[in-house]
Amino acid sequence: MRFVLTDEFWALDALTPAEWHLVSELPAASNGESFSSSTRERLFPSLFSPETLLNEDTQSHLEDWEEFVKPDLKESFDDARNQISQDIAKVETFDVEEVPEPDPAKTDETISQLKRLRVPLDHTEAWYSVLNQARILMNEEFDLAQSDDRLLLQSQSEENVDQERLILLAQYELYSVIQSILVENVMN
Repeated sequence: MRFVLTDEFWALDALTPAEWHLVSELPAASNGESFSSSTRERLFPSLFSPETLLNEDTQSHLEDWEEFVKPDLKESFDDARNQISQDIAKVETFDVEEVPEPDPAKTDETISQLKRLRVPLDHTEAWYSVLNQARILMNEEFDLAQSDDRLLLQSQSEENVDQERLILLAQYELYSVIQSILVENVMN
């Protein structure tokens, strides 16, 4: 994957099939439907800790949160997710030979086509939001952020590593990298 930035758009360029798969899963990963209800609630945390005593004032705040804030927040998340889905639908496919100056060390003879995803600059906030939602949900469900699995991957042979966990870590890390790139290069 390469990141390209112009005055009109940014692009995730030269995405391998594996990278493209993880990027294309972003809307699903961020909506939380495949996660537990307690994980989905992480996007809409309670205003108060469970230890907070409910009184008339806190009850009023909770009712306002449920009636006004939570629906608006959900709508904002849905709008961002829909924007990302529209951007993803416009992905371009091109032959590997079209990549200028490919890195011979990274050339995979079995890959003949790559993907290019161009995103208008004004969609960046939506992308950041959806990437963040996906990462929050994935971490809540699978405890990925502070995982020692990354160290295990370096010290163990591939057959000893849970492949599903490996894919989750790769997806989480890819989303983290894209967020970092957006912050450092586009959102300043």
